This record gives sequence, C-alpha cells and structure tokens, in this order.
Amino acid sequence: MSSLTHLAKLRGLMLDMESEVGLTDVSHLERDVMLACVELKDAAPIVKTKDILAHRFLKSSSRPSIFRALKSLIDQNHLAYNGKGRGGYIIQSQ
Repeated sequence: MSSLTHLAKLRGLMLDMESEVGLTDVSHLERDVMLACVELKDAAPIVKTKDILAHRFLKSSSRPSIFRALKSLIDQNHLAYNGKGRGGYIIQSQ
C-alpha cells in the first residue's frame, strides 16, 4: 500500500474519532487549537497561552485567529479559563 493510501485511511479514522468526541461542529483551526491544548495538557493540567501559540499544530496560524478560536472553544464549553489569572485554560471536554 502506498503512503498516500495509508494517509487517506488515517484521515478517515481521524474523522471518525473527531465525530466521537464532538469536534465535528468546530472549524479546522478550532480543532487544531483544541488538539494542541490536549497535547499540552500532558505536561501540566493548566494550558498556557504562550505554549498554545508556540505549538507545532498552529505554526501557520495568526495570533488573532488563535485567540478567536480559543474564545469560540470557551463559548462552546470545550475549554474554560482556569480562574487563576490570565493566560491559562483547562479542558472541559475529553
């Protein structure tokens, strides 16, 4: 099987998993921000804005777009402010 075939099968699996966890109703950028937060959460329970902005999933996204995506994810109850100062988020949905 070619690498492209493997990639297509992997993308199909990702779509199924995104549907299972409720990420089909968010934009591509919101999904990438959410997945970056989940990956960063492994290091610390509170995800910091500076770490989100520097994450490899978001290298090609602008700072204002990332902040809009964060706000949207909060409005949709996927993320929440940590309540202990600025620049920290906790994941609401898993």
